[in-house]
Amino acid sequence: MKRNHLFFLTAALVFSNLAFAENTDAVLKASIPDTTTLLLSYVENDSELKNLTLAAKKAALSYQSAKIDTGFDVTLSSGTVTLQVSDDGADLTAKPSVKASLPQASNLSVSAQTIYSSESDGTKLSDTSLSLGVDIISSALISNKLTKLKAERNLTEAQRKIEKRAIAAEKEFYTALKGLLTSINSIMTKRQTLYEDSISFEAIKIQGYSKASSTYRQAELKVISDQHDVDSAIHSFKYDCVVFYKKCGYDLEIDDKADLMTFVPAGIEEVDAVDIKDFDKELYTDIESANWTYYINSMERSSKKNYSLSASAGYTFDNSSTKSDSIDAGLSGSIGGLTLGAGISMPVGNTSESNSKTSPAYTLSATLNPNTFRKNSITKQQNELTEEQELLAIQTAEAAYETKVVELEQKLDTLLWEKKSAEENLSMYEGLEKDMAQLYKQGYTSETEYLSAKNNLNSSIIKKISNLIDLIIYNDDVISNFVSDN
Repeated sequence: MKRNHLFFLTAALVFSNLAFAENTDAVLKASIPDTTTLLLSYVENDSELKNLTLAAKKAALSYQSAKIDTGFDVTLSSGTVTLQVSDDGADLTAKPSVKASLPQASNLSVSAQTIYSSESDGTKLSDTSLSLGVDIISSALISNKLTKLKAERNLTEAQRKIEKRAIAAEKEFYTALKGLLTSINSIMTKRQTLYEDSISFEAIKIQGYSKASSTYRQAELKVISDQHDVDSAIHSFKYDCVVFYKKCGYDLEIDDKADLMTFVPAGIEEVDAVDIKDFDKELYTDIESANWTYYINSMERSSKKNYSLSASAGYTFDNSSTKSDSIDAGLSGSIGGLTLGAGISMPVGNTSESNSKTSPAYTLSATLNPNTFRKNSITKQQNELTEEQELLAIQTAEAAYETKVVELEQKLDTLLWEKKSAEENLSMYEGLEKDMAQLYKQGYTSETEYLSAKNNLNSSIIKKISNLIDLIIYNDDVISNFVSDN
């Protein structure tokens, strides 16, 4: 039941054994940590996760307190102690008592008390009594069990919140990382436009257009505008990148000449997509929560009985009222608005001459409240309606599960298709870049055309890595829909 969240996070990080590309930029000085280190730092700096950890510790203490409250209990009391000082000496009177109870055994309780007197003529004990009480029919046993179960549930939910937050933090990290890759890819796209327009501009120059001509000026302005778009996108990327690393606990400075591919994580391990059908349907968050609500509320409803029966018995030594030992016994019960009670008190042993009768004394009591019967009938109808609502909530949760299965399976199909497409494009652009590099060295193509091919290759690399990150995020999405089997 008590799964440590650090162990859980370590298991989650198995999916993200990443390493950044080797940094050759002098300004960065290879100071960028690997992605696993960044992720750990990101999670460790998560204030919500820290708060949930503290809340779980409080829930654990509350659970310990509930176990104490529903366990064996002993109460010692000195009673009221009276000290009276006179010329004849000091008189001391006290009424000590002890009571032990075991709520889990039908509210079984044992108590003993006596009157202690210390006078000038000596000390004595009187009215010493022993009593035993037990519930024959009552809701105390279930109520105590409910108290413990609710406290245990609060602890379980507190631990589950830590686990879910750890998953959410990992998802947020990779979502932010993918956002940076999207920004880099956007810069690549803008650069591609710049290269294409630059090639067109060079063609216009070769054709001999005058610098004053509208064709020349429009082509030139387009290249200038493209360059501005690239510079603007880079500036925005730098801002997002610095903020992201700060959330990971690192201060980062990016030189204007830094290679953007430095910030693209390389060597990301390909993860296997988890299958939602491999998870226990009963642990789907909404289903598990609805089933728990129905279970605990059903138990609570059954604990509120309209009838009860309890018994008590005791023995008093040297009863001051009867001047003898006495046995007392009682029985009380209720059904609806009717409460009945009966008792017997029987003197035993020798009695004084003034009180020679040893016949027992009987007590009877009865209380009737008609409105209680009427309210009990209404409560019963309310409970039946509540139960229907809880059963409907379970059905709704099961329907939501079936929808979620279809939704995530379709999402996975799309991701796998994108993965295949990214791999094919990457293979194609790797070959093209290799050919263009050879042609550029031989002087058969311009630098701009080669840079265009290299740019397309970098864009394909980013798309492939983004797809791998998407699969990690997909796994987090699937896992977050289920609770741990504590």
